[in-house]
Amino acid sequence: MSTAPATASVPLDLVLTTPEATSVALGDLLTHRLTVVQLVRYFGCLPCQEWLLELDASAPGLADDGVGAIAVGGSADYQAIWLRDERGAALPLLLDPEHRLRDHVGATAPLGWRMADPRGAAAYARSLAKGLRPQRVTRDSVRSPGVVVLDRAGRVRWQHIGTRIGDYPPLDEVRAAVAALLPDTDAH
Repeated sequence: MSTAPATASVPLDLVLTTPEATSVALGDLLTHRLTVVQLVRYFGCLPCQEWLLELDASAPGLADDGVGAIAVGGSADYQAIWLRDERGAALPLLLDPEHRLRDHVGATAPLGWRMADPRGAAAYARSLAKGLRPQRVTRDSVRSPGVVVLDRAGRVRWQHIGTRIGDYPPLDEVRAAVAALLPDTDAH
């Protein structure tokens, strides 16, 4: 697990796409003082869905504090549409097929043998028990899960890059990190 403040930066002109293939620049999404960005392995991954839905449920409260929330995956536009239309996810779900955002934040290493970590299977079982259902596996299933917090300038202010399937930080940990960062964003 890599949970730490970070010094990387993501260009504001980095282009992501909506599930409907509309291009959007990252800078146009960073309208809040800070933005929590979930890096999903792929939108059909059960632990990714579970964390995304928790983040989505927290998004209104985060917005009240000046914090935005988005999720970015490499592929599976149809799975993002399913999450939005069938599961009610309201936060922006975006695609980055070339994984440029991951490149900029250092989240490019594939899980490799760590995909066999039994804690990943346990994360899937917990998600199944909560009523989530798996979607078709995509080529992005080898990606690490992650969460980054970006400021309006695209600077990474905090990050967690998972080392196994389902390795997301507790949302309370992300909220605490964001709360600690907010006073500093007033000076920028």
